[in-house]
Amino acid sequence: MRKTVGFSIFEGLARTGGWLVLGLLVLLLAACGGQGSGDTRTANVTVGTWNYGGQNVGIAMALWTDASEPTSPDGFTVNVTGPNNLSWSVGPYAYSVRGAIFFWRASSTLIPTSGSYTVSAALPGNPGFGRTLNVDATATLPQPQGVSLQATQNTATISWQAVSGAQSYFVEIWQLDNNNNPSSRRFTWYTTATQVQFTQAAQITLPPGNYRARVFAASVDFTTLYKTGQAAQLDPQVKLSSALSSAFQVQSTGALRLLDLPAPSVEPEAQGQGH
Repeated sequence: MRKTVGFSIFEGLARTGGWLVLGLLVLLLAACGGQGSGDTRTANVTVGTWNYGGQNVGIAMALWTDASEPTSPDGFTVNVTGPNNLSWSVGPYAYSVRGAIFFWRASSTLIPTSGSYTVSAALPGNPGFGRTLNVDATATLPQPQGVSLQATQNTATISWQAVSGAQSYFVEIWQLDNNNNPSSRRFTWYTTATQVQFTQAAQITLPPGNYRARVFAASVDFTTLYKTGQAAQLDPQVKLSSALSSAFQVQSTGALRLLDLPAPSVEPEAQGQGH
């Protein structure tokens, strides 16, 4: 009797040790959620720490949503509760656009402790949105080092060293009050680089007065958070850190010059947004 030469694909895999390959393929598909699937979440929020160089760390929060309708004029408020009766209401935030939006906030007056945090918000198209996550209050980003400001006649360059664990940076220019404390935020930038530059009377215009820059490092990429499909960025707890530059002066003629001023006694609250 003639024998049939041949075998099924599974027999072949078994004879050649291919079960290992098949197992790896199954695991890969499972990790990806199956063929053709993706992250379909339309909102996410995270809570974490803000290392601003004070005796304690502050608390930080970031939210992203793909809004199905504008939230203007009433806006929405984000409520955060945590250990030791921590309660924080942020907002309201009103946007006149549909689509992907984000905002973040950091407070030095609230001191986070490790434990479980619950966040809720009545988002457009998702009024019952909420999340509970664990926060490690000892997990922080190091402060930006080497924050410097180089000024010429009408141009200033703010630079700093890269921060380990940072995905992006946020830079502010604050006008100082008579006590040399930041009082009015004038301009902001999101970047993945380690410097920003502006030219007085060209790109931006600052009125006469004294100013400082503040540089934030972030564990999320703010430069892409305005896009759709960014929910996974906010799955881990957020970590922010910040440091101030030296002071500089804008004179009535528009010229810039550096100043040797004492460190401010007030750390302004921090916030940003994008769409």
